Amino acid sequence: MKKRLIIPFLIIASIIVVYAIFDYPHDFSREECLLCHVDYEQDPAMLTMPVSDICRRCHDQINSKSSHPVDIYPSTTTVPPDLPLRNGKITCSTCHNIHKESSNIFGEKSYFLRRPDTGRDFCITCHTQGISSVSHADTIDAAHIGSRFRVTDPSEPLDAVSKECISCHSGILGKTTVLEFGSGVWIHDNPEHSHPIGADYEESRIERKDAKLKPMPQVDKRINFFEGKVGCGSCHDIYSTSQMSLVMSNKGSKLCLACHEL
Repeated sequence: MKKRLIIPFLIIASIIVVYAIFDYPHDFSREECLLCHVDYEQDPAMLTMPVSDICRRCHDQINSKSSHPVDIYPSTTTVPPDLPLRNGKITCSTCHNIHKESSNIFGEKSYFLRRPDTGRDFCITCHTQGISSVSHADTIDAAHIGSRFRVTDPSEPLDAVSKECISCHSGILGKTTVLEFGSGVWIHDNPEHSHPIGADYEESRIERKDAKLKPMPQVDKRINFFEGKVGCGSCHDIYSTSQMSLVMSNKGSKLCLACHEL
């Protein structure tokens, strides 16, 4: 019986050793610690500059529209005590602890999050509490009414933002559901307003003359493309205050005309 336990134990031990040696990108030297901390030993909480500015020095993508707003006071939700605020504000360190490991012993990325959950499972830590009005966060608990996304080409991968959006909004996915994502068509409330997701913009402009697409340099800069492809984040920004979380108002078809000619 003991021999049967030895091999699994050795395998787990080996994983832990490899994990400890190779998976620690924030392995800062003493000199690097002083870039962030005034005096780590005397007062670890005293920093050389605001947390978000420190993070931006290496993570300039923190300003992207798919990143959570920082340096703001939580007004529509309650932040649990284990997700610390700094001077009452949400910062990068509210969700992330840069001194943790970046993945667990099974090799799954943890993204330095303060809780073991990732993705939307981590988001609902805050966004199911204290919500007093209808907002994007409410859709996390919305009833599912059937698939609204139809995959047309599984060989064409979707961007990460679109995958996250579709995994909640499509209505077909549970936490353990496996779906082969690919480029396809999103069906809006009005089927006539369906829109391609994952399509290459320039290829579509050339091949689909009926779409009357503008050359990409002429497209409104508020429209986002993902390696040249259209994604959910092209027209929507979950942190937008506009109706339907649009990147701009569609009054007078303004959003549609940002890409399409009359």
